[in-house]
Amino acid sequence: AMTVQMAMVTPTAPAAQLDAIRQLWREYAAMPHTIGRWDTADADIAALPLPFTGGGHVLLLAHRDGVALGCGALRPLEPGICEIKRVYVRPAARGLGVGRRIMEALLAAAVEAGCDRVRLDTAPELLVAQALYLELGFVPIPPYREGLLPDTLFFEKVLDAP
Repeated sequence: AMTVQMAMVTPTAPAAQLDAIRQLWREYAAMPHTIGRWDTADADIAALPLPFTGGGHVLLLAHRDGVALGCGALRPLEPGICEIKRVYVRPAARGLGVGRRIMEALLAAAVEAGCDRVRLDTAPELLVAQALYLELGFVPIPPYREGLLPDTLFFEKVLDAP
């Protein structure tokens, strides 16, 4: 397994880290499966690191030797429940365990934030991501949010108490 560093990107983080997250989100927004799923991408990218700052919010950058490999985010959804968003691994880094490392770091952050459950939504064509979520203990659940495409899949994981 290759060495991957995880950086929590905060408003006071080096500008290069925030720039890397913005670039990763641009790449993610350009993926075919996001068409019709992420209509606020430009505004969301411009607003970074908001809203992912403060209690329970995490903006995570996976990198090796300063080269950005992927990212993910965590936000409180309701008391005791966090939501994982924007997990993305660059094509060149896929198959190397980077997605798993990002997910594990986000799950640990959710436990640290006091969440007892984590939810996420995903596109039906992201089969590798879905396999990872199932391996990590997520189970399919009914929709927990409105306004998403009808084929959107929803998952939840009950977290072990620390």
